[in-house]
Amino acid sequence: YPKQGQSEKKQADDRYECHRWAVKQTEYDPSQPPKNMTLQELSSKRENYQKAMKACLEGRGYSVR
Repeated sequence: YPKQGQSEKKQADDRYECHRWAVKQTEYDPSQPPKNMTLQELSSKRENYQKAMKACLEGRGYSVR
């Protein structure tokens, strides 16, 4: 949720940039999950990705739940 009145365009740009950053940080892209991992490994990667996204978005002035 925007806390600083970010426009719809700014929100979309920030989400995309944070997604790319989170993928780089975690080596996990939820839109293209690897098929050679166990469910536990995927779950761990997904959790790390979500933490990275949250950190990035909060750093850009959003409230993340």
